[in-house]
Amino acid sequence: MTERDQQIIQLTDRYRIGTNAAYHSVVFDGQSMNAVTKVTARMCREGWLQRYRLIPPEDYFTLGPKAVRHFGYSSRRTEPLGPQALPIDFAVLLFATHGGRTRLIRSELDDLLPWLPDSLCHAPYCRTSGGLLEMVRVDLGGSPNHIAKKAARDCSKRIEIPEFAELIEAQKFQLVVLTTTTAKARLIRQAMEGLSWQCNIRLHIATIPRLTFLHLRNQ
Repeated sequence: MTERDQQIIQLTDRYRIGTNAAYHSVVFDGQSMNAVTKVTARMCREGWLQRYRLIPPEDYFTLGPKAVRHFGYSSRRTEPLGPQALPIDFAVLLFATHGGRTRLIRSELDDLLPWLPDSLCHAPYCRTSGGLLEMVRVDLGGSPNHIAKKAARDCSKRIEIPEFAELIEAQKFQLVVLTTTTAKARLIRQAMEGLSWQCNIRLHIATIPRLTFLHLRNQ
């Protein structure tokens, strides 16, 4: 493998998904999109990547059989993402790669928060370039009130842990909600403000317009 091939595989492993657009943004500095598609096509032929349909005509990639064997993962990591995993992982990929963030893999999360119970480790966590820890909840098509209640419940579970409460108090933790439009983001914020939850928790609501297409696809 070339160094660039390794970067593509590492990005796909970290985010559990990759796209030509994400590879172009992170790995192919100053090169054409055509150059990206040629490389990913070759890596699919070689078994390093596996291709699936995302939002026509765009595809997404998981790790291929050869990459899974290299990392010692289950062969399930080569399979298409499920109806909830796909929008979650796709939204986190776009949010992180365009916002100076990095999604934390499990070993990094364990090193950073060794006291966090396993049951609370499965949500996506990111770290900003400034060191801020973020937990991400992705809008899967529910109502603003439903999403607000889910997000508030996420925080309630964590604030009971003394070490997490210290992070929140020190303003080193941020709850992120990713949704489809600015109008829905406004409604989610209004719904959260109407709930009795820990208002000292930093809240950031961002829009990922392409999520709309995945919601339509799953209907």
